[in-house]
Amino acid sequence: MSKRLGVVAMVLLVIASFAVVSASEQNPVAGNGGYSIVPVHNPGMHLLIVSGTIVQGMTNWHTKVVSSPVTSLNVNLYWGNPSNSLRIRVYSPDGYTFGPYYDSFDGYNDGRINFYINNPGGVARGTWYYEVYGDRVTGTQAYFI
Repeated sequence: MSKRLGVVAMVLLVIASFAVVSASEQNPVAGNGGYSIVPVHNPGMHLLIVSGTIVQGMTNWHTKVVSSPVTSLNVNLYWGNPSNSLRIRVYSPDGYTFGPYYDSFDGYNDGRINFYINNPGGVARGTWYYEVYGDRVTGTQAYFI
C-alpha cells in the first residue's frame, strides 16, 4: 500500500510545466543572452509531460520545442526520492547551457529540481534539450520532467 501511495504521490506531483508568457520580440543579448535562472520551491501539482527511468551513471535526453513567444520556461525534474541524486542540464537552441543543477539547487533536498529560465526579451524558439544524469542512484529511479 505504501509503495502504491508513493507512486500515486509521484504522479500527482509530476513535473515540467512550461510557463507561457508573451514576449513581444526575441532579441539576442550579449553575455548571458539576457537569461536568468530562478530556483523555485513549489510542491504543488504539475502536468506530466515526460517520464523516464535512470540508473547510476546513465544519461537520458529529452526535448521541449518552443514555437511561440514566451519569456519563461519552468524546468521541474521530480523523482521524489532524496536518497538518490539526479542532475539536470538544459541546452537552449541559441547556444546557452544552464546547469548542472542538483536536488538542493532550490534550497530543498526533496527529490526535485525546480527552476525558471527567464528572458524578458523572449526565450529562444526551437528545440531545448534536457540532459538528466543519474549522479548517485541505487537501483532504478523513475522521474518526471
